[in-house]
Amino acid sequence: MAGLILVRFARKPLTKMVTVMLALSSIIYLDPIMGIGPFGTYVFAFCSVLASVESANSLNLKNYHKAFLIGTAVVIVLITVSEVLGFDEMIPKYIFGMLYLLGFGVLFLKSFKKIKSRLGILVVWSAEAIKWCAELLA
Repeated sequence: MAGLILVRFARKPLTKMVTVMLALSSIIYLDPIMGIGPFGTYVFAFCSVLASVESANSLNLKNYHKAFLIGTAVVIVLITVSEVLGFDEMIPKYIFGMLYLLGFGVLFLKSFKKIKSRLGILVVWSAEAIKWCAELLA
């Protein structure tokens, strides 16, 4: 829901559309009524790749911002593929979650103005990282 609220910081229409798609795809997991919950992982991975490719075309972002966004999408796709193939228990996802939250915190403190337009995307990915870190407690 925070991603939908933070979409107002995005300047370009494509960034707004990708942020809304990513936020809605993260909500698909919670759907017990229409039966589209099992497809949530695939839609979320696709929207994550779309969000990272969209940000790679930005002239405002530095190379390390782009590398962080593309790297996050690659990790999300690899974890999604591991869940589909059935060996997700062998991958400690909490390590990736902690690394993402650390990287997001550094980017947030160091260059807030540059990442402000992608804040909705980063917050949705933060929720996913917190979900991965919750495995450590379970």
